[in-house]
Amino acid sequence: MIAIRPVYTSYEREEYMKPFGIVPKEGFHVIAAHNDGRFVGGAYVSFEGKNGTIHLMSLIDGYDDYIDRFLIGKAALNFLDLSGAKNVEYTGSDEKLAKALGFKFEDGKITINLEGYFDGNHEGCSGHCSEEK
Repeated sequence: MIAIRPVYTSYEREEYMKPFGIVPKEGFHVIAAHNDGRFVGGAYVSFEGKNGTIHLMSLIDGYDDYIDRFLIGKAALNFLDLSGAKNVEYTGSDEKLAKALGFKFEDGKITINLEGYFDGNHEGCSGHCSEEK
């Protein structure tokens, strides 16, 4: 079973981002995913006020499970939503995942507005996001 949670100690933040070549910066947040106790992936996000950025939402090399990748993306969006960020930009490279999560591709940017996203009233979703797996 997958468990996804934010991590707060500097040691955990560094260890979980190491496989992705990221050294966590101050003010950025790390979300780690474990499946049956094994670290399988994570997300790296930042926010300021109503604006948030997902810099990474990925699985580790050698582990490929679309549902786990999708759940990491949902967890990153949920974390940002609960933190007050409503306008989120994705700067990573997994466009298929971004599309499945409801991001829009406009003017060279990948963005989503989280107003109503988690209560089923998200404009880019039309109530079908949970079906897009």
